[in-house]
Amino acid sequence: MSTRMTPARLARLVAAGDVDPVAAAVTEDPRLLSATVERDGQDGWTPLHLAVATGSAPVVEALVAAGADLSARTEDGRTPLHVALRHSPGLVPVLQRLGAPVDAASAAYLGDEPLLTTALDGADQAPDGFLLRCAAAGGSVATVRVLLDRGAAPDPDALHAAAAAGAAAVVALLLQAGADVDGRDRDTGRTPLHTAVAAGATGPGSGATAVVPLLLDAGADVNATTHDGASPLDIARVAGARARAGGASADDQDADPLSRLLVAAGATG
Repeated sequence: MSTRMTPARLARLVAAGDVDPVAAAVTEDPRLLSATVERDGQDGWTPLHLAVATGSAPVVEALVAAGADLSARTEDGRTPLHVALRHSPGLVPVLQRLGAPVDAASAAYLGDEPLLTTALDGADQAPDGFLLRCAAAGGSVATVRVLLDRGAAPDPDALHAAAAAGAAAVVALLLQAGADVDGRDRDTGRTPLHTAVAAGATGPGSGATAVVPLLLDAGADVNATTHDGASPLDIARVAGARARAGGASADDQDADPLSRLLVAAGATG
């Protein structure tokens, strides 16, 4: 006797990237395509949302081929494309090819200035911080400028998003617009400098070596600590130690460029 497929069981198959069982399940019972589960404290996640968050293009393709709704929204209003923008940027072109609708948030992230402008023209109030964070995370100077010109406030979340993306030009634009260089992340206590240094742990292509000097020049507190007591230098040194463990040069603990930048700016510890 086969076990009845439930939304929770299907979610586990999606998370595991098991394409054939997922395709078979939704073909046998198409109602599963719109069945939702909870993730990150939010309800309304369909199998397609989950597949996008997992980053599995084959599962995404299979679900859409079976009829998954590309416009479905989670409890907090996120479409599969929104989920891709945050969790799996590599799936953005896949979803666009499959027909995912591009709304204002997606246009902001993707740098689609004409589409964003059209969406804003139909709004009766200034754009909110969410749109600016999307544009900053996408590293789009054009859409960030459009949103600032339309009255969006350069809040710390947008600066964190740009720092995490290594988008130096966007960081500079937000700072020029008045963003708080030491604005804290509410959950972690990180400043944008922490965020930029942490992004630098992903490698030399992260953009951190361009972002960190901008933040320091704007007066960032080089010795600020997070809720758990970590300074930007602590984060840089941990990343450097991991790099050395992976075979990088082991000259000294300040050998990596981010640590050198921070120490030169007065970092201690």
